[in-house]
Amino acid sequence: MAFDGIVTKAIASELQQLSGARIDKIFQPNKNTVLLGFYLDGSNYLLNICVEAQNYRIHLTTHAKPNPKVAPNFCMVLRKHLLGLHIKSITTNNLERLVIIDFEGFDDVDDIISKRLIIELMGKHCNIILLDEQNIIIDSLRHINSEGSTRSIVPHVKYSYPETSKSNFLACLSSQDFCQKLSSDGSVYDVFNGISKSFIDSSFPERNNQ
Repeated sequence: MAFDGIVTKAIASELQQLSGARIDKIFQPNKNTVLLGFYLDGSNYLLNICVEAQNYRIHLTTHAKPNPKVAPNFCMVLRKHLLGLHIKSITTNNLERLVIIDFEGFDDVDDIISKRLIIELMGKHCNIILLDEQNIIIDSLRHINSEGSTRSIVPHVKYSYPETSKSNFLACLSSQDFCQKLSSDGSVYDVFNGISKSFIDSSFPERNNQ
């Protein structure tokens, strides 16, 4: 099954069950994986975030992984900013392959603080990005400079969502609106975001026999 925008949105919707959970553990067992431990209503949950280019995913798991004796720098940053906070919401941006986890809590003087974790699940461009209240990047698993890229993912830069030339499938108001957006020689995959080509081909097997 392709991990496209539709699947990402469905998983984010299921993860909403963690709303209100307190984050009490953060591990980074390898360069592509971050594990977030949560406590909610007497139960413990472990969220697995994998940003490996060929096997990216986000899901709850019951399988812990061995951790290095010395935590990587990014893991230490996440611990500094997120431990003790509560999940406010888990959402997506339209049908893009990214998950947005908003956290909220109190600082040492009982002022409300907010943090945001962006998980971009986009093949070789996968990343995990921590933002402050103004959507300024605190740090990211992978730093990306603007040279050779459409945007920079480095500390102290304002975060911007990935750009796309495709239409938002969720913005279609009717079947007529949907059909109007399709060109005479275009496909659903070419016109709309969030729908993988492999999903379309598997849904219409006769296409593969032509």
